[in-house]
Amino acid sequence: MSGKIHTTRRAVVACLAAAPVAGLPAAAGAILSDDPIFSAFAVYERAKAADDLAWKAYNDLEEVTASAFEAAGVTPTQILTRRKLESHRELGLLSDAQYDEALTTLDGPESEYQARWRAVEESDESARAAAEERGAAEQELLATAPRTRAGALRLLRHLAEFLDQDDVVNDFYVDDLVGAAIRNAITVFESEARA
Repeated sequence: MSGKIHTTRRAVVACLAAAPVAGLPAAAGAILSDDPIFSAFAVYERAKAADDLAWKAYNDLEEVTASAFEAAGVTPTQILTRRKLESHRELGLLSDAQYDEALTTLDGPESEYQARWRAVEESDESARAAAEERGAAEQELLATAPRTRAGALRLLRHLAEFLDQDDVVNDFYVDDLVGAAIRNAITVFESEARA
């Protein structure tokens, strides 16, 4: 054996999750307010809640709309909206001439089905915007260096939960920030050890 220690992702997560909370000072509230990581967590948690609500609203609206269309014998692919036409043209399913011709039919009064499907598309766009906000808040959170032991522990617990999720290591919102966030938390413990 080479003498190197081989660690699995699960072992790292188990160690991070086991980090103790004991030892926090009695005046933890004052210390927490001095650590920017807690403000970053508050922003992230609000963005996460908004993202979760936006996707739930989208999924609920899409389900209700699809059920109504099914009951009426109409499939969403039969409903022309500008967004659907643009995506069909981008995929090469419509020529420019067909696209222009189809656009003229949209200039008339909007059908009930077009209006309903447009509402679904707008809800989808809102959910995607909320996801981008959540991603930005998460980037800011992971880029924020904790200043206290409590902040470092909170960050390490968050990272443990993050690593427990499926397929998030390749999450494009956080890029290489997870490693930097772990190192920021470790810096707090190293500085305390030197003191």
